[in-house]
Amino acid sequence: MRCACYRIPDLSAVELAREPAEQSATLPLARTLIDLRSRNFAAVRLSPRDALRLPRGFGDRDIGPVTLSGEFVRPGIYDIRRGERLSEVIARAGGLTPQAYPYGAVFTRESVRQRQQDGFSRSARELEQGLMQVAAGQAVAGMRGSADLGGAIMAGRELANSLRQARAAGRMVVEANPVILAGRPDLDVLMEPGDLVAIPKRPNEVTVVGSVLNPGSLQFATGWRAGDYVRAAGGQQRFADGSRAFIVLPNGQSSPAGLGAWQMGGPPIPPGSTVVVPQDPSPYESWGMLRDVTQVLSQVALSSAALAVIVRTGAR
Repeated sequence: MRCACYRIPDLSAVELAREPAEQSATLPLARTLIDLRSRNFAAVRLSPRDALRLPRGFGDRDIGPVTLSGEFVRPGIYDIRRGERLSEVIARAGGLTPQAYPYGAVFTRESVRQRQQDGFSRSARELEQGLMQVAAGQAVAGMRGSADLGGAIMAGRELANSLRQARAAGRMVVEANPVILAGRPDLDVLMEPGDLVAIPKRPNEVTVVGSVLNPGSLQFATGWRAGDYVRAAGGQQRFADGSRAFIVLPNGQSSPAGLGAWQMGGPPIPPGSTVVVPQDPSPYESWGMLRDVTQVLSQVALSSAALAVIVRTGAR
């Protein structure tokens, strides 16, 4: 939904454009401003070919509501005024419940969703272009290593299809804790029509996905790091790339998981996080095809996590 505003005519500055009495291409139009709120505007007589222009002024109300779901005292749909901020809408909804987990808030916006979706499509196109270049180069080289290349191309096509089918959530990373917003007004985001804010209950799990033996959700344990959760999920698979593993935090940010050989498993992670362990992309990188694979996977994982929260809170 595009952001638009209610516009009302400005009756104090109606423009009357009138052609000169003498038909001449060199004489300019005569323009006059009329105040339709005055009593003498009825004396103005219109002539053929006159043109009236009623300027439109901005009102104080935005067209379209915002949606609050999950752990609000009064969740629902709220109309907003121009310039209204997140903290004000939260206050109108009665604030958050004691079970709310504002660190895991999901804030989505349609314009952001469209940019993310375009990014998925662009990454898929670039991947397919790389596949075509590799196939052409291999043909010129005499088809050496065709079996390995065929498997890599097939895997690349599957990833490209997955990117096209992935649904972007349009998530923005925002601060949704009213206590923090009261002290940091610079973090208080301006609302737009069509925005959705979902506040989940405090979770008690951490999800591990990707190249692990037993992906799924595990019970949160205080002080555990990404490495602890990966081991609890059965450990990494043979072709996993721990050095590229990352964490999608509950607020939508992502950070390295610290699973490299010389790393200590990263910092303790909060409940509601998702640990993503990608496969080793080195065969693709040697052909210059997937240098940004971790970034792409991060975007897809972030969107998936956001959509999961929206579904859970929407079912409340």
